[in-house]
Amino acid sequence: MRKHLFFLPALFMASMVAAAPAVAGEEDPLKAVLLESKEKSRGVNLHVQGNNIGMVVTAVDEHYVIGRSQQASRIVVRLDRIDGVSAMF
Repeated sequence: MRKHLFFLPALFMASMVAAAPAVAGEEDPLKAVLLESKEKSRGVNLHVQGNNIGMVVTAVDEHYVIGRSQQASRIVVRLDRIDGVSAMF
């Protein structure tokens, strides 16, 4: 039993390392996906409080992400409101 108790923290730390961003030195995976959308002019889906917002990112700053879609020429979303981002690059 004692061996298992020692093993659990090591397993937890290994899972935290595996969940780290793929790019070395990248601290914010959310911003990384948004910036990649901007660079590649590819669409992303923002998941914001139960809603999905499809857009192509045109700018990212410290507080906002700005984009466009077929329905709207300008979309502005606060970064602290975004629950998640999905993309197919």
